[in-house]
Formats: sequence, structure tokens, C-alpha cells
Amino acid sequence: MKIRVLLLVVLSVVLAQCNSADKTLIAKNKVGEITKATKFNNIEEIFAKDSIVSLPEGSDEPTSYKIFKEGKLAMIVNKLIDNDTLINQIENVQVFDAAYTTDRKISTNSTYKDVADQYTINKVEPTFTSAILFVDEINATIALNKKDLNIDEFDMRKIDKDQIPDRTAVKTITIWFD
Repeated sequence: MKIRVLLLVVLSVVLAQCNSADKTLIAKNKVGEITKATKFNNIEEIFAKDSIVSLPEGSDEPTSYKIFKEGKLAMIVNKLIDNDTLINQIENVQVFDAAYTTDRKISTNSTYKDVADQYTINKVEPTFTSAILFVDEINATIALNKKDLNIDEFDMRKIDKDQIPDRTAVKTITIWFD
């Protein structure tokens, strides 16, 4: 009888830890409790215990939600914009909170080297302020600050992987829902 109780306690602890980790997991078509099947209008319900700002502010039809955890911006959830106003899908989730990690421990606390060691970087594209890494395996884009690359902000020339210093910090991780 004692062995059964002990096994039950151990199993409960393991399941609780798995459930907790799952709430902060970044994967293909998943960011924590948000999955491809999650409807945009369910975001306020999912994050009811957190601070939520709908954008545009005061709108009856928000197109984005900023989610704050403990006063810090954790993520932005963007609605898929389509000519069909009935679409209620999520286009992407931008992650800012380092508590959210991939199964390979990549987060906004990671560096370019960490990402390159764990995933194939399929493409690098410049924006005005960032270098964007495309990681097809998890359908993500990872933004690096151009200032950390010693590249002028508005320089739109091609960026090679070899130009990116290993220690360059990850700014954001965006998971795209397709």
C-alpha cells in the first residue's frame, strides 16, 4: 500500500512539472497555452490573471494583444488580418519573456551561437533595426539587434551568418501560425 501511495505522489509531481513546463514551451505552432487551434478572441480568457492591453486601444475589434506578466511585456499576440472579418485566427506570437523556451532551451536570454548550435538557420534578412533569423524547423523568426552587429540601423544590405558575432543577444522570438 505504501508503495502505491509513493508511486502516486511521484507521478503527481512529475505530471505537475510537465504541465508547468508546457505552459512556457515554444514549439512549432505553439507558445505556452497558445496553439494553432487557439482562437484570437480566447486570448483574454487564457491570460485572465495577467495584464492585457488590446491594440488599437479602446477598439471593439482589437488586432493585437500585449500580454504583461509581473509588469513586464511577455508577448504580443497578433490576429490574422484577412478580408473576411469572421477570421478569428492568430497570425503570430512575438515572445519577449525569457521564461518561454524551446525544447532546446532557446529563449530571449540566448545568443546567436546558442540558436545556431541548436537549429538550422535557413535565412538571414535585414530590417531597419534588426537582423531576422528564419528557423523553418519551428516556423520561427528570431530578431537580433543590428546595433549588436556593428551595422548601421538603416543599412539594408544582405547580412551573412558569418557577420553575426556569437555573443549577439536574441531580442525577440516570433512563432508563426500557418
